[in-house]
Amino acid sequence: MSQDIDYGNLMHTAMRGLIKTVLSSVAETGLPGAHHFFITFDTRQEG
Repeated sequence: MSQDIDYGNLMHTAMRGLIKTVLSSVAETGLPGAHHFFITFDTRQEG
């Protein structure tokens, strides 16, 4: 099909927006309760 919907790209874009919103909120007000973050990096990526 020449006009497929790129669901993978749409999902990644939405997830980046969600993460940006959450981190912006946490930067302003801190984490509620006993919440915490785990941040991981894929060190095998080029660049």
